[in-house]
Amino acid sequence: MSKASDVPLLDERKKCWTARDQFFACLDANKDDEKLCKSLKDVFEASCRRTWVEHFNRKYRFEKYKKEMETVGKRRRMFVLALRRLVVDLRWFRRFEIEKQFTGRLLKFCSTSTGMDQVLRMDSKSKALYQTIHSYIVHNDIVSNDDWYCFRRMLLESLDKQNTVDCAVFKVLEENCYFELGISYISYLFDTGLDNPVTIKQAVHLLEQCFLKDFEHFHSGVAIQLLEHILVMEKSFPNFFTYQKAIVLCMCGHFRQCLSMWSSVLDCPTKRRLISTLFIAACRYNNTASIWSMRMKSPYTLSASCHMEMSKYLKEQLQQNGEWRSLRELARYVIFYGESQSCTFDESAVEAFKSYFASFSEIKWSVDCGIVTDNGCCSCCNSPLKQLTLSDEDFNSMKDELVKRIVIGDSVYRQTSPEEYYRFRQFLNRNDPFDVVVDGCNVAYLGGPTSNDVYIRRITRLVRLLRFELKFRNILVIGRDHFMRFAPDSLRTVAKLFSVSNETTDDAFVIVAAVISGKHCYIVSNDQLNTHCHKLYRPELDYFLLWRRMRQIFSEQAEPNAPRHRTLQIPKPLCSNVDRSYEDDRYHFLYVPTETNGVDDRHLRNVMCIQKLTSDY
Repeated sequence: MSKASDVPLLDERKKCWTARDQFFACLDANKDDEKLCKSLKDVFEASCRRTWVEHFNRKYRFEKYKKEMETVGKRRRMFVLALRRLVVDLRWFRRFEIEKQFTGRLLKFCSTSTGMDQVLRMDSKSKALYQTIHSYIVHNDIVSNDDWYCFRRMLLESLDKQNTVDCAVFKVLEENCYFELGISYISYLFDTGLDNPVTIKQAVHLLEQCFLKDFEHFHSGVAIQLLEHILVMEKSFPNFFTYQKAIVLCMCGHFRQCLSMWSSVLDCPTKRRLISTLFIAACRYNNTASIWSMRMKSPYTLSASCHMEMSKYLKEQLQQNGEWRSLRELARYVIFYGESQSCTFDESAVEAFKSYFASFSEIKWSVDCGIVTDNGCCSCCNSPLKQLTLSDEDFNSMKDELVKRIVIGDSVYRQTSPEEYYRFRQFLNRNDPFDVVVDGCNVAYLGGPTSNDVYIRRITRLVRLLRFELKFRNILVIGRDHFMRFAPDSLRTVAKLFSVSNETTDDAFVIVAAVISGKHCYIVSNDQLNTHCHKLYRPELDYFLLWRRMRQIFSEQAEPNAPRHRTLQIPKPLCSNVDRSYEDDRYHFLYVPTETNGVDDRHLRNVMCIQKLTSDY
């Protein structure tokens, strides 16, 4: 390096050029197989600066691609001239005549594709791409790196966008559960250069689905390599791979690092999705202690697969460490699941836990299925189930403290003006008690900021679900002046509306409207209301947290075509998801029957009753 400037000396440049020429000549001689040229590659990278290496690599790839395109152009013209004499439809195949084996693959592409209904609901160009990929993988159970190279190059002929092609391949493989081929394709991309952020995200998603659905074909080495790519890429794209990094850490078994990122995963839907993968990984890697030690500050839901994985883990603990250790893990699982937001225990989990309890040799258990009676008892053992209840006295005490400390506080101007609060109380007095109160501003902004008419459509969509599917009759929507004034008559006919000024803390009005309406009233908001509840003191704080747990409906998505189970998540039923009686070692799990479609947690009646038959261990 020159002392006077940062200009490289001639000897340094010559050494780099020589190493470059030797490495590229080796690649040409070995059909771009870098494994056969590894030593020359190391010399090349050691002799040249990093920016030079990247530049030369790009230039080499471009020159190779340009030469191939010229050759392909000649082959294409000859191929089309030959096919013009045949009665063949060339619409889907005009760009796939590269390799000598093209005629054979063309016949495979002509095969009728099945099982692609969900994937093919798109424009004609994308449909052709996805159908071509599907036809190829259906007829090729094993695909080598050379095969992937040839096939990918064919696809790039028609699109010229690597990330579009790679994401399409990943999507088709994941939709059809070809996880073994998915792992193979990720490994192939490692060799060619996996450097596109969108492609990396799609690769992580496929690997996650493989981990959850087909663990037999999951490859931890691929997960580790993906993690290395993410660590390199996040330097250029900060906060872009937060969720993907956490997922890969889970799949690699690095729970301490994953849990340290927990506060970085900001939104509740992402946390709910992450917790299920984290839970399953902890069971598989025998590290459930990391789950039990977590302090969950936001609502979460365990997927149905979590219960199946826990049953396997408990049975392994039973066989390896004895019945006492297995029962201790069961007790921790019951506590963790009991604090979750929704009941996800299904009939498959019931059968799995029946098998688990049947595996005990010293302790004998009876496992039966029954219903929750009208008086809140189990029909199998007649014992009362744990209720989520709040007495009238406790509720009224909480209501008074809420108005005193949250709305008024030390100053009447704390959350609103005296005039606006008086107008609000007059509005409540003129109307009957409400069944549900909607935080209009919170719902309107689900999906991001947009125009006022879109805000209103989101609110209208949610209110119609409450009114016509969940049968709430008296609905109140509290929103801000700047978009509530655009509310159409179709919304005003199914709900009462109240607008607050832009300076008012509107969620305080939502809380007051709900508690004044009575114990039966629900609220719809994704806000945890933590800034308000911490102004209360015990025992009113405990009453408020219990009331929130029983009466807050969460909404993940308020778009027009969103399914109901994604738009509204009904809170827990009056009975807990799972209940344990410490006196006689009795467990009760509410579960969702298979034949029931679209039932919400408020109407769950099926229960699995587990009783210990012997008194001695």
